Amino acid sequence: MIHKKKKELRKKVQEIRDSLDPDKRQLFSEAVCENLWSIPEFKLEEIFLFFLSFRSEVDTRPMILRALEEDKTVCVPCTDMETKAMMASRIMNLDGDLRMGNYNILEPREECLRPVSPERIDVVLMPGVAFDLTGGRLGYGGGYYDRFLERCSPSCLLIALAFELQIVEHVPCADHDIHIHKIVTEKRVIDCPSTCLLR
Repeated sequence: MIHKKKKELRKKVQEIRDSLDPDKRQLFSEAVCENLWSIPEFKLEEIFLFFLSFRSEVDTRPMILRALEEDKTVCVPCTDMETKAMMASRIMNLDGDLRMGNYNILEPREECLRPVSPERIDVVLMPGVAFDLTGGRLGYGGGYYDRFLERCSPSCLLIALAFELQIVEHVPCADHDIHIHKIVTEKRVIDCPSTCLLR
């Protein structure tokens, strides 16, 4: 039943997000970036895992460039479709280090792989389809982030980057689903209640 609910919600929200005007998407993404940098604990950290946006997601490229300019350690995901595992790889140059990878998402070139242990990452910037105010997250169904986060430090800050249209009343969650700490949209920074965090 929960699988069916997730599938229906995923389809509904993706359709709404896909219909967002490209100019608005860019404008909203810039606002998400500004709101992200307004978070004090985010600015203090050093090692980040950013997702590389695709399709109609929040555009993370300006955020990654800004973090690199500030001499932060920036990592991006690299996936293995056979094992369904994900690792974090440090990038030094956003354009030079990447190629088109699995699922038509940019990933580090093989010669540019610089693995970083999950335990060392201070902040994980989370993609997703839908989120609720308790920190519930609906991903794309592959489970890559769920498995990766199991190996992260309990002190790792989990921040979702999303458009306001992706915030829903309730995300169906299973017991093993990890909740997030903050959601950053073009309008606000949402602090998810600690009582709802399943970590």
